[in-house]
Amino acid sequence: MFIPYECKEVYYPKTYEEIEEIVKEAIKKRQTLHVLGSGKNHVGKKISADICVSTANLNRIIEVSKSDLYVTAQAGVRVDDLQQTLSSYGLFLPFTYSGSLGGLASTNKVSLFSLLYPYPKDFLLGAKIVLGDGTIIRSGSKTTKFSSGYKIWKTLSGALGTLGIYLELTFRLIPKPERIVYTEVSSPMKYLPLRPWGLISFVKGESIRNYLVLGGFSAYIEKISKNISFSLIDGVPSEELECERVFGITVPRGTELEAIKSFNQGIAYIGSGYIRVCDEKALELRSQGISVIIEKGCKDGEDCFGFKYTTYHILKKALDPYNIFPMVL
Repeated sequence: MFIPYECKEVYYPKTYEEIEEIVKEAIKKRQTLHVLGSGKNHVGKKISADICVSTANLNRIIEVSKSDLYVTAQAGVRVDDLQQTLSSYGLFLPFTYSGSLGGLASTNKVSLFSLLYPYPKDFLLGAKIVLGDGTIIRSGSKTTKFSSGYKIWKTLSGALGTLGIYLELTFRLIPKPERIVYTEVSSPMKYLPLRPWGLISFVKGESIRNYLVLGGFSAYIEKISKNISFSLIDGVPSEELECERVFGITVPRGTELEAIKSFNQGIAYIGSGYIRVCDEKALELRSQGISVIIEKGCKDGEDCFGFKYTTYHILKKALDPYNIFPMVL
């Protein structure tokens, strides 16, 4: 089994104060530190650090508001467990992710609900964070109206733990749909008037399989099923790619289906502006100015991300002044 990190020591703190102390001690000793969630959704090359800090023991759901539609939970809470708790309140976090809540925010991984709810960052309202100088801050709020100050809680989303550590997070929620189902269709764009949650296209060789993902009231879904003769399956389709290297490509929204046809194996998340493929030729697109990330199977010395953002480096200096979080971007 491939382990995407290599650490001299691994800590499993149970309190925010313990993490704060570990970070400050790492600064004193000039050590590097990497934060771990479930370890299942690593992006980029293998990380080497002096210390790894697991959020596994930060697994408490702090508050669920049914009236204001939000949840606050610690970073180590598993998303699957959170969904079960939210279900008892009639609420739902509309993302597909098999890992921790902190990992969901840190990777900002595209969802199978790509048409309506493509990226977790859009639902992240606020967070408690440990910065690279050992400071614990709270950024954001519990409402969507909040606009004061720097959006540090969103800045960390997608940064893969290189700018700070999520301790607890507040996400906006939606009412739980009575059913979530999917079905295979021949012409996915034809069904846009049904307002599906997702349209996903899988390519393997000459074969293209398109899936329509629907969510909502049972009566509505049954009506659709009868009118269009769908064979519905409860849940969502699997999105595993059976290849050693996976490349993520950013494309203009609305062109995902056309873009995926150029590759031998991959997945298009229609509406998200993102496709994932197994073909090495994806790297050739970088010469055209297209963003291509080596999500899985990035080798030592290889440019995993293919881009350098000045803004990111400014943020890195501001939020991690001692450079304790290994830089992968």
